[in-house]
Amino acid sequence: MLSLLPINLLRFIALLAVQVLIFSTINLGASLGPYVNIFVYPLFILLLPFSTPTWLLMILGFATGLSLDFFLGSWGMHAATCLLIAYMRPSLISIITPKGAEFEVEPNIYLQGFTWFLIYAGLATIIHTTFYFIIESWTFYNLFILFARILISSAFSVLFMMMFLYLFTPTRKRRMA
Repeated sequence: MLSLLPINLLRFIALLAVQVLIFSTINLGASLGPYVNIFVYPLFILLLPFSTPTWLLMILGFATGLSLDFFLGSWGMHAATCLLIAYMRPSLISIITPKGAEFEVEPNIYLQGFTWFLIYAGLATIIHTTFYFIIESWTFYNLFILFARILISSAFSVLFMMMFLYLFTPTRKRRMA
């Protein structure tokens, strides 16, 4: 696991920088702007090795969210949502992984497959954006707008996460058993 430290540290810095410098400043105009927030930083938590213990996942999730809160001034909203994703990650993996499947050291879009990774990232992103927007609005007054924000932001976030994975994940051949 120590051999994976440099790549995960680089991934943390890159995703944090991309989130703060690019995706937090995107303005899609008056029609889509209020409904779309693109979140790619949860990918750091989702790509940690399978063997990472839950307590370490939660510490790293909290640190990721707190770092983003520091740069964006969001007062703990990202820390809370990252903590939730880090806590739920082992359950998500066990729910969507077929029985008897053996995976490599860490999640990889090429080794687990597009469908598995789309479901994994999609579920995690929907949980993340739902919790984020509920914390942000702190009301269920206009449920239609809340659901629209959750669905549109989740779709855009997963789209950019998958593009990020295809661009920056090294292709490795699947090992034959």
